[in-house]
Amino acid sequence: MSINKQPISVTKSGFVKQEINKKRWVVRGLILSAISTILGLKLFVVFFGIVDPFTGFYMIVTTSVLLTYLVSGWVKFRDPFNNANLAATSNYKPLVSVIVPVKNEENIITRCVTSCVQSSYSNKEIIIVDDASTDKTSQILDSLKNRHGVKVIHLSKNIGKKKAIERALGIAKGSIIVSMDSDTIMHPEAISRTVKIFATDPKLGAVVGHGRVFGGESGNTIQKMQDVWFDGQFRLIKGAESAYGAVTCCSGSYSAFRIEAIKPFVHAWAHDKFFGREFVFATDRLLTAFVLGYRSKQKFSPQTNSTPTRFMDKNPTTVLSELSVEDKENNQNPKWNIVYSPSINVLIGVPQTFSSFIKQQIRWRKSFVRSVFSTGSVYWKRPFPMSLIYYLTVFLKIFRPIIVVHSLLFLPLVGDYITPILYLASIFFVGMIYGVDFRLRNPGNSLWLYRPLVTLLNTFVLSWLLFVALIRIKDKTWR
Repeated sequence: MSINKQPISVTKSGFVKQEINKKRWVVRGLILSAISTILGLKLFVVFFGIVDPFTGFYMIVTTSVLLTYLVSGWVKFRDPFNNANLAATSNYKPLVSVIVPVKNEENIITRCVTSCVQSSYSNKEIIIVDDASTDKTSQILDSLKNRHGVKVIHLSKNIGKKKAIERALGIAKGSIIVSMDSDTIMHPEAISRTVKIFATDPKLGAVVGHGRVFGGESGNTIQKMQDVWFDGQFRLIKGAESAYGAVTCCSGSYSAFRIEAIKPFVHAWAHDKFFGREFVFATDRLLTAFVLGYRSKQKFSPQTNSTPTRFMDKNPTTVLSELSVEDKENNQNPKWNIVYSPSINVLIGVPQTFSSFIKQQIRWRKSFVRSVFSTGSVYWKRPFPMSLIYYLTVFLKIFRPIIVVHSLLFLPLVGDYITPILYLASIFFVGMIYGVDFRLRNPGNSLWLYRPLVTLLNTFVLSWLLFVALIRIKDKTWR
């Protein structure tokens, strides 16, 4: 997939066209009808005791969550860039600070930084934080600094991604902060479209872009599976959440923030402790929770480099609980919204071997475990549909391994073969639905066939990594 290839075309006026035509909308309607029918059948077989009630209840919740995501992501969601008044925002040109923390990325850092430099948005500064790389990354960054004038911070000691971002914010001058992973390549129009979305809605605290895998279409099986999975996670999951202004995770690949939405909380986030020890992993959900949970009425100047001291040296869980109490006492709801736009495109470097992929998934689940303890106090304050779905999704992730053992090992031993068959059919059905959605938005792309494999892998392999993450929660490593 070329960096210049856009999944959604743009008209001469600058507005994004519909992502699918009317004929494919009919298919979407049929899919929603089919899922609704299957949900009714599951309720029937559970109510009349045809299947095991424990597994049956789990399947009902799974189908209900899927239906809610599809209705919200297909029917309710509108691309915020499509809603942007481009003419009215043409004079809005704030300084944008692009922050890229990097460690040992000699193979892709040149493409990453070059994509930032070649962005069509001119009023920007690019800050690269070299977190004590041990390969040729440091030399490459110095060369890019001399060639393009980017700002480079060389750290003599590895401090981790979160503290690297905090260090960059100490010198950032922009009123909008774009945080991007070092293995990401941005589309030339990504920043420009981000700025237009911010200009349209002053209540926005953050904007999240759409990620696909770099070289995914021509890569190996692991890359292809991640490509189709990323596409669905962004377009369907974040799209559904965006419909309510409550995206639950500002992805590290590409997320943009108003400076006043994150500056007061970055220190608490960067110096987070868990079980009495520093938690080094970049918990994107935790930073997102701060943005979703609070919106100060006090103006913040991006030119002020001093960090607000109110939340210094406090655990993120303590900060979030204090903000929750403050909201109740003041009888107010001063919260930022967070939206996702499929018009903001980036390509993401991903693990290319199964072993490196598993290590990445363990890191992500460590961050998930840490975030659950803090973000649960925030999401209930968002619109009810997405709040409910968030907590149900957490429930599904935690109990999935238990359901697998119960349904496929225990029930056959006691003579129940109907429930395991229906459970396996349900897993495959969910994977096919996500695959068909990908095919509808990407006509002719054969990657949709990999989506059911992703669902099977997630159910029978990745779900168990949650326990591995719990056991190794105190291990420290980059990201």
